[in-house]
Amino acid sequence: MRILLLIPLLLLVACWERPRLISDCDDVGDRLALCGWQKPEDMEVLGDRQTLIVSEMEAHGSGKPGALALFDTGSGEKRRIDLGLAVKTPSERWGSAECSAPDIHHFAPHGISLSERPDGRQQLLVINHGGRESIEFFEIEGRGLQSQLRWQGCVIPPEGSNLNDVVALPEGGFMASHMYPRGDTPVGELGWQEITALAGFNPGRILHWNGQDFSELPNFKGDYPNGIQLSADGKSLFINLWAGSRVQKLDRFTGELLGEAEVKSPDNSEWDASGKLLIASHDLSLWDFVICLGAEQGACPAKFRIVRLDPETMQTEVVLTQQGAPMGAGTVAQQVGDRLYIGSFIGDRMMSVPYVAK
Repeated sequence: MRILLLIPLLLLVACWERPRLISDCDDVGDRLALCGWQKPEDMEVLGDRQTLIVSEMEAHGSGKPGALALFDTGSGEKRRIDLGLAVKTPSERWGSAECSAPDIHHFAPHGISLSERPDGRQQLLVINHGGRESIEFFEIEGRGLQSQLRWQGCVIPPEGSNLNDVVALPEGGFMASHMYPRGDTPVGELGWQEITALAGFNPGRILHWNGQDFSELPNFKGDYPNGIQLSADGKSLFINLWAGSRVQKLDRFTGELLGEAEVKSPDNSEWDASGKLLIASHDLSLWDFVICLGAEQGACPAKFRIVRLDPETMQTEVVLTQQGAPMGAGTVAQQVGDRLYIGSFIGDRMMSVPYVAK
């Protein structure tokens, strides 16, 4: 029934007048606009606790490939990483021996995960949709804005995989959220597989790569799995079900449901300084959803919230509600000092707002 209702609504909204996207780059009070980005969907903070590494998604309309970029939150300086220098013959293989280097001219990053390997080296995992579906392994060398990337290999997931986010595991390997099958008939800006997933008829999965083989997390199916995080002790997963409006805490070995919280359309999650999860929660109207999908310049005005979740009690509280200028449609919130840096899957900016962890 839900899918039958969704189709005429999509057709109806397509006939409405397109709203005005946010075109200026002005601050609004203590909410600062950080422009000059390309769909900055996900981010991690480096070891200096000042520099962000940001995943800039591919710009389909203009044909621009995606990128990885560094941002110094102290100086406000940004530097795109030269992937031509990063993607060379690896010094060792962290992925599959059969996986070849990505095509940097069609690079399309999505979710990323920063972690420390057992030998102390810094590893960045990157979901890549560019020309193929892959998880790329990079080593981060250097410090701050002068950090460099060295490509150390990749893994190709099972055929048909369409991944969103990834998290590294302490013993090696990773787990990744699979939203819905990749490659299907387009329906406007979406595809049929995505429409059915959004309507709750095409559940996604969680994939586990143990360093050699892929498997699925047992006992799990969820509506449009999005952000994924790992507990501090490495025993529990936190999965954001975007279409299910739930955050689930799962045993990462058995898939057993350990707890859940209602969070409207949760996207990505990041840990704050007090050990709480910061979850970007969308409150998109159908109107917002249709007009913002293709936006590459300016910002979408769609309402979103940043929700703080206690990983032990699964209790939540809203720490930020935002709609309109300087930016809507937030997908990730990363704490750096006393501020949050918020990215988006559309548009040309990030936003910075005050934050106190507790």
